[in-house]
Amino acid sequence: MLRSLVLILLLVNAAFFAWTQGWLNEVVGIRPDGQREPQRLTQQKAASQLIVVTPEPAETPRSAPAVSPASEPASAAVASASEAESTRCLEAGPFPATQRTQLEALLRPVLPTAARQIDTVTVQGLWMVYMGPYADNDALGRKQDELRRIRGITFEPVRAPASLAPGLSLGRYTTQADAEAALERIRLRGIRTARTVTLRPAGELLVVRVPRASGADQQALAALTLPQNRGFAACR
Repeated sequence: MLRSLVLILLLVNAAFFAWTQGWLNEVVGIRPDGQREPQRLTQQKAASQLIVVTPEPAETPRSAPAVSPASEPASAAVASASEAESTRCLEAGPFPATQRTQLEALLRPVLPTAARQIDTVTVQGLWMVYMGPYADNDALGRKQDELRRIRGITFEPVRAPASLAPGLSLGRYTTQADAEAALERIRLRGIRTARTVTLRPAGELLVVRVPRASGADQQALAALTLPQNRGFAACR
């Protein structure tokens, strides 16, 4: 039994030795160097000549900032409000109707015709039942004392215009007929020195209006020299 075991071991060792030498490749079909693949050593590159390259990250397209649909109307509303605050309605006057040509010539270099308008305003006349003018305030005071002794007579001092000062007004009327009728009643009370004077004749006057004057327009209009030294102010 022992002899058989030794003989088997010898045969196994001999077979293993023959396989490791490649003598049994055709018989067994398994190469002794199949797991080591020594042919790969010939394909290796020198490690000292290898360079490790790190790939650059792909550039991410830059997206446009998101705009909320609601923000566009809000921005437009703010711009519209700002513009509205910067514009003003301005007007100047009144001027006599005979000065229309002069006003047009002054405004033409500053504003286009579509940005301005010249309105015609009908103005009522103004008449006054008047006494005076007196030489001084003492004479005015004595006449006031006389009128106070007449029952039912009302009056007030006149300080302007300068051509009528100092004087006394016994009433103001919007038609000359009303003023003449009042004067006749006063004369019946014994007042003989009163008369009617025209403070403002009835007629048509001109008012220049700029409905939407921008900041630049406001500066240009402020620099204009208008008739009677009148200037532009906020619309009434």
